Amino acid sequence: MVIFVAGLVGVGKSAIARRLAERLFIDYYDIDTVKKAIYPQDPDFERNIRNGIPFKEETRLKVFHKVINDFPHLAQTRKHLVVDESLHLRRPRQILFDAAQRYFGGYAIVWVKADEAIIQERLKSKERKGHILKEPLKMYRSFAKEFESFDECHLVCENNGTIEEAADSVIFLIQNLASLKP
Repeated sequence: MVIFVAGLVGVGKSAIARRLAERLFIDYYDIDTVKKAIYPQDPDFERNIRNGIPFKEETRLKVFHKVINDFPHLAQTRKHLVVDESLHLRRPRQILFDAAQRYFGGYAIVWVKADEAIIQERLKSKERKGHILKEPLKMYRSFAKEFESFDECHLVCENNGTIEEAADSVIFLIQNLASLKP
């Protein structure tokens, strides 16, 4: 199973995904590493990063195709995987879901959300180590406008406290999924 930890910019999905992977002893797949390799190839890279403009679907699909090309190899040695991504657009996320179903036998979506004031405070922080975004608050607002709702059920994680509290709540829910029970 692939556990997709999804949400808009600033909700804490990367931190929660890493913590989940660590605590559940599941490998974490870092899509941001793929983005850092592919996004700079986009001719609008600097403008998008500087102005908080989401990358066009074509560029996002290049990232997702790289991810799904990695899935068959990863599935040979791993039963589960944790992946974090905004998943804010239906068509691109469906490509990931289909590949997770094909190579890992299924997926779960953990939708992470937080209060607007908390997101704004997080995104004003300069401690976002390793993040590609220069204007994350602008990107958050852009993604929020573009967001296309999910057609299926998913787990919801309120991340208004600490990462540990959020991870604990998600772990409780995930451990109750039949495929992850010991």
